[in-house]
Amino acid sequence: MKTLLLHSYYTDQLSYYDDWVDAFESHKEFETTSINVSDNWGAFSDDYFIHPMAYKEILRTIEKVDLIILHHSMNADTLKFIEPFISALSNRRGKLVSFVGNEVNLLNIGMAPKIKLLQDLKVDIIATQLLPEAGKWLYESCKDASVLSLPHGLNPAKFYNTIELNDRKIDIGTRSTKYGVYLGDDDRNSIINYFHDNPHGLNVDLGLNTEDNNRFDRNGWRLFLNSCKATLATEAGSFYLEPSDEIVSNIKKYLIKTSPKLILPEESFLRRAYRFALPSFLRKLLLKFKGNYVAEISSADQEANFQDIYEKFFAETPLPPVYTKCISSRHFEAVGTQTLQIMYPGRYNDILNPREHFFELQKDHSNIDDLLSLLDNRKRIEEITSYTHHHVLENHTHRHRLDYLLESI
Repeated sequence: MKTLLLHSYYTDQLSYYDDWVDAFESHKEFETTSINVSDNWGAFSDDYFIHPMAYKEILRTIEKVDLIILHHSMNADTLKFIEPFISALSNRRGKLVSFVGNEVNLLNIGMAPKIKLLQDLKVDIIATQLLPEAGKWLYESCKDASVLSLPHGLNPAKFYNTIELNDRKIDIGTRSTKYGVYLGDDDRNSIINYFHDNPHGLNVDLGLNTEDNNRFDRNGWRLFLNSCKATLATEAGSFYLEPSDEIVSNIKKYLIKTSPKLILPEESFLRRAYRFALPSFLRKLLLKFKGNYVAEISSADQEANFQDIYEKFFAETPLPPVYTKCISSRHFEAVGTQTLQIMYPGRYNDILNPREHFFELQKDHSNIDDLLSLLDNRKRIEEITSYTHHHVLENHTHRHRLDYLLESI
């Protein structure tokens, strides 16, 4: 099947971006042409000026292929990468499958514009990371599309065990982006903060004491996981997912109104002027004061108190009719390196089960003694991680995901 995979490589710190590209390129049933559209941007990349020759070549490829895949990176943080191709994609000859990145209501881009784009494109298949019933609920208004649950999987060629458990120097390690208060979900921050404040005599490396959180590229992340006996992970997403973005819109207005800083809205004239139009010496001068006086909307919540926002916007809000959190790529990456996962209770797309595949830490941390006992039991850790690795290799690699996609097509 002649396949075009459109993706945008704007960061090397999201391993699953690389893994899904690898999956399509290596699968024998997809004759894949991968195009990194961000490679073709002009000098003013924030304006997304794409080079005319590259643009025409992409349009020609869209016309020729049987299948077009929109990678998670095409809509995760912005829609600007896909906007130049909307007309051509809408008038395509082949089928169109769109993955959806960041299926949460973010300050800079919520779900409503993503859903509208999927409608405008008349996508044939929406590939969601969510459970099937949650995906169907979220994309209910996309009448022309089938919704397929395609969560992340393991890339065994990139995530594998290289260091024996006895030789791993870090007892518990992780790297994670802080969850914003606008999600109404603090699990990820809570589990990391707990071990930061209560290391229990363990060698703990959480990246909280470094300026940039020491995020890794794919190879660096594999090496780091191989240095850890255990890692922390929670489900991705939020229990307060909305197709409409109503709650996050209200939170955004509240943060802009109450922030002591000047908040620059996403893609606003002020933001562009601040980043590009000002003379360089003025930009450098402003950067010195940016932390105190200026913030972009995507980071406007950094100083807000989670509990205050939760009580104001979420406490009385009914939950969706379906379970809206999901497994993430980091779970499979840890499985590949045979690193024990310590996780709060959750469904994890019904793929990973407590006691069988990970240690389930209660949210009040009341069973911490059981965890400490397990961390002293090398044989039991190896049994859990080996069993989990076999389970995922047999059922949940990217190859399995693409086989399922082929059946659906």
